[in-house]
Amino acid sequence: MAILKPGRPPGWDEPKLPSFLESMWANVVATFANKEESHRLCRIDDLMFEIARDWKGRSPTARTIVPLMMYFRAHSAFRAAAGLGMGGATVEGMAVLRLALEFAGYACLVNQDPSLADVWWDRDVDKAKEKEARGKFRHSAVVRSVKAVDATLGGIYETLYDRLIQFGGHPNEKTISGSLKLDVTPEQTLLNQIYLQGDGHPLDHSIQTANQIGICILKIFEKVHPARFEALKAGPRIDALAKGL
Repeated sequence: MAILKPGRPPGWDEPKLPSFLESMWANVVATFANKEESHRLCRIDDLMFEIARDWKGRSPTARTIVPLMMYFRAHSAFRAAAGLGMGGATVEGMAVLRLALEFAGYACLVNQDPSLADVWWDRDVDKAKEKEARGKFRHSAVVRSVKAVDATLGGIYETLYDRLIQFGGHPNEKTISGSLKLDVTPEQTLLNQIYLQGDGHPLDHSIQTANQIGICILKIFEKVHPARFEALKAGPRIDALAKGL
């Protein structure tokens, strides 16, 4: 990953960085400074990174590598969603949180039935394989797999998934109405769609949801990769991070 040195690089304003991206970065810093609950997001990410770092184990096979790699993609998606949400792009953050949650759910499903890894790998071989993959990896099948390892956790997964679909995972009503500002005067009615949320309920809701998703992801992967989590004594740390959610 390329890291810029302090200051602006030569020619950075030719073409100029869009003000939208500048605002997102400034919002991330402001959210961290002003929203204590956003600190929990960072601590969840710290734990996720610690689990991912220097992960050594037995040589993976084509089947066992699938739930392993899904951990890393879930962590990466969680990071991206946290950045979007803290930056004010709360609707878009929900869509990426859905991706993070589904990586965990898929990992749980494949871990229970390793033969599904073959279906997953072969999805794009032909139309028949694609149809098989769509059938085997239905949302209902994923929910059942999580409930099979922990009924309460499965219920939480289902509830959180439905919330994500409502608020950004699909283009449903709340993805628009939640960022809609009406300015009504006798002369005209202005409909404003907010791209970047400032302080208020949508931002708070986004941070809380991201924290809950992060804990749910960790708890699912604790079931999928118990040896790794036990080695790092991650369980009690997850519970401490979840307190109050």
